[in-house]
This record gives sequence, C-alpha cells and structure tokens, in this order.
Amino acid sequence: MFFERIVREDVAFADGLPLAKIAVIGAGPSGLATVIALMRRCHCPFEAWIVDAQDAPGAFGDGPAGGALTAEPARDLSVLPDRPDDFARWLKENFLSNGAVAALRGPQDLHVPRSVFRDYVMARFGEALALRRDVRIRTIRGTVRHIGRRNDGVYVGFLDGENAVFDHVFVATGFGIAQREAASWRDAAAVAERLSHEENPAPLTLVGNGPRLAAILLDLRMRGFTGAIHVAAAAGRLPQPHSRGYDGMVFGEPPASRSLRDAFRYIRRECSSAEARRGGQWQTVVDAASDRLSVVWRNLPQAERNHYRRHLLRLHRHFSVRIAGDIHRRLAGEFEAGRTRFVPPHDPKSADGNTVDCREVPAARALAGLLGCDVATLSVDDHGHLLSHDAPLSGLSVVGAVASGLRPGPFTFAETVRQAYRSVLAAPLSRPARVSRG
Repeated sequence: MFFERIVREDVAFADGLPLAKIAVIGAGPSGLATVIALMRRCHCPFEAWIVDAQDAPGAFGDGPAGGALTAEPARDLSVLPDRPDDFARWLKENFLSNGAVAALRGPQDLHVPRSVFRDYVMARFGEALALRRDVRIRTIRGTVRHIGRRNDGVYVGFLDGENAVFDHVFVATGFGIAQREAASWRDAAAVAERLSHEENPAPLTLVGNGPRLAAILLDLRMRGFTGAIHVAAAAGRLPQPHSRGYDGMVFGEPPASRSLRDAFRYIRRECSSAEARRGGQWQTVVDAASDRLSVVWRNLPQAERNHYRRHLLRLHRHFSVRIAGDIHRRLAGEFEAGRTRFVPPHDPKSADGNTVDCREVPAARALAGLLGCDVATLSVDDHGHLLSHDAPLSGLSVVGAVASGLRPGPFTFAETVRQAYRSVLAAPLSRPARVSRG
C-alpha cells in the first residue's frame, strides 16, 4: 500500500463531491509550483494528489542538500510569475530586516541555502491553500509504474497494485528516479567516510558536472575529506557563474524553414550581433539563445527535435545552467590546488565502489517508460501539453526539468513557474473522476 496523508479534511465540495481530481507527480520545487498555480488559477473545486516515490513536499530542503546554496539568485526564484521579486521581498521581510542575514548587495542577488528557499515555497503553498476552502490536497508516497488514457480519464498505476483515474495529470518529476538527489549526497558521504580510513585510498569519483556535483564536492571538503577527488564530466568543465541579464536585447525574425541547422545558424548570427552591440559576456548570449530556441522549436519537425535531444540537449543545458560566483571560485580553487581533477566520463553503473552518480538528467526517458512509448515520439507544446507524434495526449501536461528534456528553452526555475501556470490555464478541469484498486 502506498502512504497517503490528507493535508486538509474540512473541505466543502458542491454536492459533496469534487468537480475535478488532479495528480501532480513529483513533490519537488516543480511539483509544488504546479500545485500553487492550481490553487491560484484553477477556480473550480478540486482534489489534488501530490505523488512522489520517496519524498514528501519540501523534502528537497532537508539534510545536507538543504544547506547547499541555490544555483539561481533570489531574483529568479519567485513562485508567483506576476510578482517576480516575491522571493527577494520575502527574504528581506523575514531575514534582512532583523539582521539575521547580512548582505552587501540587495536580496535579489543572494544565493541562499535551499532550506530557506524550501521554507519560502511552503509558506506560499500554505497561504494559497488557506484561501481555498474548496480544495483538498493529498500527499502520496508511492512509485508510479504506468500512465495511460482511459475513457474516464488518465490512469495512473502504482508499483504496489494501487491505481487511480484523474481528470488531469501534471508530470513534474524533475530529474527522475535514477538520479535521486538524496542518494547522491548519502552515497558520497559514505564513500568519503570509508576512504578516509584506508591507508592508501583510491580517488573518490563524482560523475556529473552540474550544480548538484558542485555542492556535493564542496560539502565533502567542508566535512574534512582531504583525499583525491576525480570528476568524470562529459563536458570536461564546471558550471559557469551567473552573469548580468540580457534585458533589452532585440532579435530579428526567426527563419521560416523547418531545419535545426537554420535555427542554430539564425541564433548564432543574432547572438553575435547582440554581443557586438552590448559587449556582453558569452553567458549572456547563451541565455538569450535559450529564450530564442523556444520560439523556433515550434517550426521544427519531429526528426529535427530528436536530433537536438540526442546531440545538443546535454551540451546546451551545461552552458545554460549557472551557479553562484562564490561557489565557482571555490571550485576553481579545488582544481588549481590539484586535489581535484577531471577524468574521462564513464558509466557509474560499471564503475567500482568509489564512484558516485551526481548527474542531473531530465527525466524524459523515464516519462516515456511510464507511458510505454519511445521518447523520440514525444514533445511539448507552448501550453505544456504532452504530445505524441505532434498529437496532444489528452489530460497530460509536463512541467520543469522533464519538460526541458523534451523542448529547448531557458533552464531556469522562472521558466518552470511559467510552464506551470501555462499548463494550469490550458488544462480543462471540470468533470469528476473515480478511484479504483487492484
């Protein structure tokens, strides 16, 4: 049996029944942003299930991962798209005003511990729920085995045999089951502890090159691990620090052709022109290109989209994701000191017991497995609807990292929030659904 917790019991539904039953698969920041969007923009009564294989809502801020700094500054972490400075203002009201946090710059530039960001998200979640007496939230701890369409709605089957049917399912699974974040932190700490007691220890190898790897590596050093660390990274480089924004950049009309080559040629030309006009840094240009890719994507045929996912997505994500400048400087110092170095990438499953998987891989393949289809057939439209062979799969939307694995665009939390609101506003939520067992 899966674990279930009802967040609110005292719900008044018309005629005693909810008008809509909704599932949000994923209890991390993407899933919570989606539920907040539902409570703020879905005006009919509903019952929402927040489903996760392991974590309760807000668990991403627990343990050592909660002490790591957010990869993005406060200015980009609002869960309210109509108030983009909401998190920065929340920080100022709750921390800076009483001196608990000292900052030389404004709160919008701060990279804060993820536990603080978690507290903000849960605060906004609670406030939204308090305003909706016609909403029931259930948190479900269970592994989803299958998702499919039935005449009465979207069927979600769980590993233990339970199943349920919903009016709409939002998939917000982040980086998927195989890259469970808590396991990366736990395994790295265990390997470091064991190697610290060996006389001639082998290097500890971390596989990946994203913010998670950066946080785990520095946490190991902070805890006193002095052994050699190898970083097996496909790109052979670290995430880059944040740079200035690109507000005010002007782009020409995108190409009319349906060719990925023409799309990238257009982006290179426009970014080169923008960089020359503004004298900008290369990170600024990549960020601008990420925004523009989402515009040209809609013109590409499925074959071109699959080519992007196979050959360009991982590189694009690496150059788009940022970390705090202070974190980047500490990482650079690790490599300059020689205690940490890059090694060729390899599969952590085939490695020895000293290798830890810290990769952040969008869960598009995991989603395809749940649907029982080829990931090459899947895509996402501008409203977050999941498509198969360019035809919408009724009742299914994707949000967050899983959406970024199916469609290029900005790899930012702000984009995740925009996806959540677009998906909620585009989802028809009106008729009741049933729950079954067996």
